[in-house]
Amino acid sequence: MPTIAPAWMPPDDPLSAPYTGYTRAHWVAAADRILDAARQRSTNGGALVDFSAAPGTADAGAGPPMDRLEGFARTFLLAALRISGDPAGTEGTAPLIAHYAEAVQHAIEQRIWQALTDHSQATVEAASIAIALHLTRDTVWAALDDATRDGVHAWFAQARGTWCADNNHVLLGATLAAFNHAGGFADGRDTVENALDRMDDWHRADGWYTDGDGRRFDHYNAFAFHWYPFFIDELMGAGFDDRRALHRERLGAFVDGYQLLFDARCAPVFQGRSLIYRWATAAPFWMARREGLDMLGPGMTRRLTSGILRHFVDGGSLDTGVLSLGWQREPIPSMVQSYSGPGSPYWAAKGFLGLALPADNPVWSAAEAPLQIERTDVRRVLDGPRWLIEGRADDGIVRLHNFGSDGHPTRDDPLYRRLQFSSVTRPVPGGTVRDSDLTIDGAVHRPATRATVGARGGAVTRALDAGGRHVVSRVATKIVGAGVVHVARLTGCVGLPGRVSGAALVADDDRPVGIAPQGQGEVVDRGEVRDQGEAVARSAGLVSAVRFLGAWAASPSAEPAALPLAPVGVVERIADGADVLLCPTVRLGPLPAEVVIVWQTALSRASIAALEISDVVVHDDHVALTVDGERCVFRWSLAEFLPADVEAQLIRRP
Repeated sequence: MPTIAPAWMPPDDPLSAPYTGYTRAHWVAAADRILDAARQRSTNGGALVDFSAAPGTADAGAGPPMDRLEGFARTFLLAALRISGDPAGTEGTAPLIAHYAEAVQHAIEQRIWQALTDHSQATVEAASIAIALHLTRDTVWAALDDATRDGVHAWFAQARGTWCADNNHVLLGATLAAFNHAGGFADGRDTVENALDRMDDWHRADGWYTDGDGRRFDHYNAFAFHWYPFFIDELMGAGFDDRRALHRERLGAFVDGYQLLFDARCAPVFQGRSLIYRWATAAPFWMARREGLDMLGPGMTRRLTSGILRHFVDGGSLDTGVLSLGWQREPIPSMVQSYSGPGSPYWAAKGFLGLALPADNPVWSAAEAPLQIERTDVRRVLDGPRWLIEGRADDGIVRLHNFGSDGHPTRDDPLYRRLQFSSVTRPVPGGTVRDSDLTIDGAVHRPATRATVGARGGAVTRALDAGGRHVVSRVATKIVGAGVVHVARLTGCVGLPGRVSGAALVADDDRPVGIAPQGQGEVVDRGEVRDQGEAVARSAGLVSAVRFLGAWAASPSAEPAALPLAPVGVVERIADGADVLLCPTVRLGPLPAEVVIVWQTALSRASIAALEISDVVVHDDHVALTVDGERCVFRWSLAEFLPADVEAQLIRRP
């Protein structure tokens, strides 16, 4: 547990919180730091919040109206969680109640908030406002006059019948319809039933949803699919008890697996979009407590959620009180989506759901209990996203072996299409350098067509568009010792150069990145090279290695011909915002028309031993070989994905 806390935080409590030192008072302090920054930047009677400029400057309040609505809606949600857990004002919430009641009334009277139209970002923000008003029904909502309440209902009603993205956005219009239904303003059952039925279409297994048709698995499961349905069910009342029971069942299964995506520092695995929401990843653990589920117990829930908050606080996320478009204090352009603005990070508010629980809830009084990775090694298959989660108690790192999350079907997004992600690394931005993968130089990786996952590894098949040529990549992966062995079969790649790579580390030095061809990266050394097929990157106590173990003819044979591919190990430096990433890579090629390639990757805090392979036998659907004396079979997947995996994003009326 760190010993130095920010001056604005209360003293640590090592007795009840031996892992984090955090109590409910620390959560209140963090929430109030954000809310103070929001009030300083509020405009238009408090109905908008502009995070694009410092308060008191000429530009204050001049940001785009949608960004300012976003800044208000998401911080109002945070305030509502504070108020909900302290309706009597004993923890200083009385001024919040008055401020937000005045802000809502001013917004409705002056028609400050944008209309809710097709594919409207305003609908996203309206859903947060609806949940905030629901949570503060006896305080903020009760303080509004009838005309303002009618105006709020009328604004929410604009979303009825509009189009939205065919993903988690269907739940936003449903939230507004449920709020109006609960208030007797309009019957929202059709809209709500349609949206929840559509969400059911996306459920795969163990509480995991794909974010629209295809294989789009990421942290949106935590802060969307296991967030909105519970407020919708609550607003719709007893008639939705069966829905709520199903959502609770899925939440319990989800929490049981999702907890393993956090390492011993409680850092989430860096994968997928909207990572700027940070500790919104804590939301489902709080929701489980709110819904009466006890999957983790109050002590582990407290340790995990407070650990998530502390991870980001210690990393500087709240140093200024304003969240950057990044992971910690500094912005990281490569991890930000096109829809993100200065107010977007404040969906982090969802991670404060615990403040809606009363101060006497056992989750605030139980002593912190250790995470599983703090007690033993972790190995778990998550069938929904087809992930194999691996964590080791000796280094506290969580590794996600990916055989099923592709992101958007038409985009080769580095935040999705990689063989591995972890809690201590982040992907290289798009370009010729590709981390944690096998690729052809400059190739675009298409959606997976086949994939499977098991207790020791898995396999994935996808097409690569390599300069207009169709290359098929079949990769089988197994965890072997402290590393991972990959065996790939490539077809259609004759004459093309390839490369295999390990995880990229953030450099702990300040050497600049030079000018390289097309500005993609710079080779500054050959790492720690024992031969031409190895590269090792080291930074901040982490070691990331890739080792080329050989290539053979792909035709079935008990004694396949070894192929010389002239491997060259390099460590590449890639600029990423204010950081430099170090990516260990082995360059190969040119490749034959069809080839079997074997390589090793490892990510650790210690030295990594090289593996030896022998007795390679190639079959039509698998390769058998001996790894350090252990016979292993690497089998290409024959499991089919859904046909929808090749479809693009749709839109629909919720």
